[in-house]
Amino acid sequence: MFRLLRRSFVSLLVSVVVGCSVIAFLFQSLNPRFYQNNVADDNRKHQVNTSKSQTIQVIVNEKGQDLSDKVRILCWVMTSPANHETKALAVKETWGPRCNVLLFMSSTNDTKLPTVGLPVGEGRDALWGKTREAFRYVWERYQDEVDWILKADDDTYVIVENLRYFLSGFNTLEPLYFGHKFKAIVKNGFFSGGAGYALSKEAIRRFVTIGYHNASLCRKDHGGAEDVEMANCMEKLNVSAMDTRDSQGRGRFFPFGVNFHYFPGEIYADVHWYWNAIYYPPTQGRNCCSDSTISFHYIDQRTMYILDLFFYQIRPFGLVDNRPAIPEPPPDVNLTAPRWFAPPKPTTPTPPTTIPTSTKGTTTLKPNTTTCQTSAPSTKKVVTQKTVDSSSTMVNANATKKN
Repeated sequence: MFRLLRRSFVSLLVSVVVGCSVIAFLFQSLNPRFYQNNVADDNRKHQVNTSKSQTIQVIVNEKGQDLSDKVRILCWVMTSPANHETKALAVKETWGPRCNVLLFMSSTNDTKLPTVGLPVGEGRDALWGKTREAFRYVWERYQDEVDWILKADDDTYVIVENLRYFLSGFNTLEPLYFGHKFKAIVKNGFFSGGAGYALSKEAIRRFVTIGYHNASLCRKDHGGAEDVEMANCMEKLNVSAMDTRDSQGRGRFFPFGVNFHYFPGEIYADVHWYWNAIYYPPTQGRNCCSDSTISFHYIDQRTMYILDLFFYQIRPFGLVDNRPAIPEPPPDVNLTAPRWFAPPKPTTPTPPTTIPTSTKGTTTLKPNTTTCQTSAPSTKKVVTQKTVDSSSTMVNANATKKN
């Protein structure tokens, strides 16, 4: 009798446990969030393990570490199978692991690098398609883990700490994106794809949830110039193309190597179109580049390692970084940037018409609340940029300082 009761009890207990397990499994399987997390977990194999990278190891001070934790950047690098073991590997072993998340976007899976194999072809005609799919991939898997998304090429060198420092003065919940601006084709200019460009979380949300599925806003096929198509899309989504120069008018994102931007005349000799295409007045020589420069393009594999050596290993003794807590705004109050393809101006001046949309027309930039604080009294800077829709004028409003 006792054995019979014990056997019945054990059978009942097993039935209860099995039943609860089945119910829990069904509940989680039907839960969209559970499914999304599973997708993210399955794709962690494509994410570079930055803790085991071969990059130069440096000691990050308290300010830098604070920003690294609060200004989280995902960097996705556009590459191709031919460059997995050369250019892409150089990125992985130099600047890439300094991003909070590093992904390589290709057309094939490579478990060694690793890469994300997107359903697109290779070649210049596929760059826009690869960009579309890459941003969608990133948003669906990392939207809750990062604050900013940087797109770069496998021959782009990025000083991630300076990018993080620059972005710390902006709010990622505003529709913003940043890069090296050209003044062609798109009304408000477009950012060079090779120099890299950074998008806020709100800009990516609009791109993936609104523009991706709407051909009237963003091109749906894979053709077209990547950086121009992105600019067209951002403009129609009311995402502001921001001025990334420093307070002395020096650039931070550069579409060529440092030698092109440093030595006067080199850009004109090789790429004469640059002077006509650049949006802001260019600077060269010792004044070419901001102290907080972010990126250079057309950096070959060997030069990438050399730059990393000079930036992160060689240290002059006794120098102190005295930059302000938040980068200062550009110097120009009324900057006119004529487009080279603009028609002749009419003899009778036409009064400018302000774009009536609040998001696109006027964007108030508030310092990010995550900016690290120092012991000295903080200085808040509020920068307002206004876009005036005349035939060829972009006006940046006054930058004000408030103590």
